Amino acid sequence: MTGFSRLGAGLGRRGLLQGAGGLGLAGMGGASALAQGRTWADMPKSKVDKLNFVVWTYGDIYSKLGAKFKDDWGVSIDTTISSFNDHPAKLLSMYAGGETIDVSQSAPYTFPNFISQGLVEPLDGLPGAAEYVADMTDMMKTVAIQNGKLMGLPYFSATWVWNYFEPLLEKAKFEPFKTYDELLDQARKAKRDKISEYPLFWVAGVGLEQLPGTWIQMTWNRGGVFFDKQGNHQLGAGSIARETLKFWVQTFTEGLSDPESLKQQFGGSAKAFSAGTNLYRGPNHHYTLQIANDPTQSPTAGKTKVMDSPGDGRTIGTAHLYFLTTANRNKEWAWKLLQYLGGRTKDGQYFQAGNLARDAMLGSGFKSVMASDTITKGWAPYGDVPKILEIWNKTTYIGEVVNSMSKPWHFAWSDRLNIEVSKALTGQITADACCDNLIAAIRQVQRG
Repeated sequence: MTGFSRLGAGLGRRGLLQGAGGLGLAGMGGASALAQGRTWADMPKSKVDKLNFVVWTYGDIYSKLGAKFKDDWGVSIDTTISSFNDHPAKLLSMYAGGETIDVSQSAPYTFPNFISQGLVEPLDGLPGAAEYVADMTDMMKTVAIQNGKLMGLPYFSATWVWNYFEPLLEKAKFEPFKTYDELLDQARKAKRDKISEYPLFWVAGVGLEQLPGTWIQMTWNRGGVFFDKQGNHQLGAGSIARETLKFWVQTFTEGLSDPESLKQQFGGSAKAFSAGTNLYRGPNHHYTLQIANDPTQSPTAGKTKVMDSPGDGRTIGTAHLYFLTTANRNKEWAWKLLQYLGGRTKDGQYFQAGNLARDAMLGSGFKSVMASDTITKGWAPYGDVPKILEIWNKTTYIGEVVNSMSKPWHFAWSDRLNIEVSKALTGQITADACCDNLIAAIRQVQRG
């Protein structure tokens, strides 16, 4: 997703087009004309032949949703689907080229930049928008509401959890660790007793939430942040972030961590952990339990368990969303489609949120969904739902720990973070040198 940052912020569609004929918008309509008491069940008065959305790939959720929209409203949906990493560049390329885009989606890190470039249409005043806000979780509100305006509806939410492989813990006669020192002691003993060659598996593959997320989660859990509220870095000598990185590097230096970790993101790490050769899997998205404990995907289904982080158990979470673009063809119809993706369908159900919870174990950005049988029954085959929800209640949005995520320079700095931390984990540089390099890089990327 790093290509997005290099396209620049604040240009707007007109700037991206560089005078190639203006915005080319059609049928925008004003919010006041739409907010006349209509709901998700009302037929728009205007007509469209089709609609479209630009999203990143995730199973077959969009074919299901498109079919339902066509059945309910008689309007076909065109889709442009890219990989997660390619999505921002693809979306901005279409926008700059003057193409019509009704609805799209965003990770929380790209969203402020999409807004600054004029791509995102505010939702305040649209019929039912206030009711959606009232039902949103606090974490989703943090992402969806920007500068006091509602700018999107929920795609999914996730929290970071730890996992352990129950048969190996029983063989070692261990209880799930309660402190990081205990984790090291258990890992050393398990290796020494030949219970596991590499007791620890991490999410250490390069990415926006992957390798960085592991370091961020443990730093927050240990009481630290990467930047204070004024935006000053907290990576200096003796900082919690730096000491956390030293701990993480030590697990590799002592041969306690599986080298395969360095190649794996969330899904890949779940599949690798399912081999049953590691005791613990470091902090990772909760929904990957669906991979580790699904009999069709895992040879050890049911044996990967969820556990709290050490200490008070506090952890981080993330929230992704869908949004209505300023390049839509018809605002009231685009709002209807946005609700099918991130809100209610014609029958009043949270259709997409329910499918994502049942089929992929994704969390919702709506409180009513998180408190429903959709979650408690849908997640039950894959993990201890009360435990996951207990962890959920200890979750803080990742952007509060690393508030640079709302800055246009964050992506370039995140690139550097992935490079420097990978060097530290593989013994090419020390943790101190890594943090010093990242401090210097902050100034470099801020200057552009």
